[in-house]
Amino acid sequence: MDEIQKKLKYAKITIENIKNIDENSYFDVVDPMWGTINIYDGYDEYIQSAQTFTLEQRYLLAITWYFSEVCNGGHYQFLYNPTGIVWKDTIKGFKHFGMNEYAGNFQKVVDYCGGTISFNREERYHMLEILEEKNGEEFFKILDEADDFVYNYEGEENELNYIKSHPEKFVFEGEYEGY
Repeated sequence: MDEIQKKLKYAKITIENIKNIDENSYFDVVDPMWGTINIYDGYDEYIQSAQTFTLEQRYLLAITWYFSEVCNGGHYQFLYNPTGIVWKDTIKGFKHFGMNEYAGNFQKVVDYCGGTISFNREERYHMLEILEEKNGEEFFKILDEADDFVYNYEGEENELNYIKSHPEKFVFEGEYEGY
């Protein structure tokens, strides 16, 4: 099987483009962050690689990662994978974008995990192992309830509304690595 190669891409996303986005072009706004912001090499690298973007763009990426991972394999997968590094930005992003019910749902998981979660993947994995061993069924019941809430989400409507209401926060022009 051939490995998918990243290539240098150029994008110019204007206020006019943003005002006209819909669920079919939503990822065009996310793609530059997706290809640039590093979630794999620790929290400092994550923050450093996000510096060319606005806070709102970083929040949008965190929310996108969250829904992508949770809808694929649940909160357990989101926290277990490198994506767990964006957990705090996800909650802040939900609140900032007016998605308070999603912030509250995810906060229940965070609270169950002790109120904070490590940005370090190995520490998150260890935390999940301990919760699974110690609390078993109860732990998975909490995760399943939070997962079910997310599975009912029907698209990017909330994100699109926020983006269209604040287009200046999502403007981008430049090169980035993409697929």
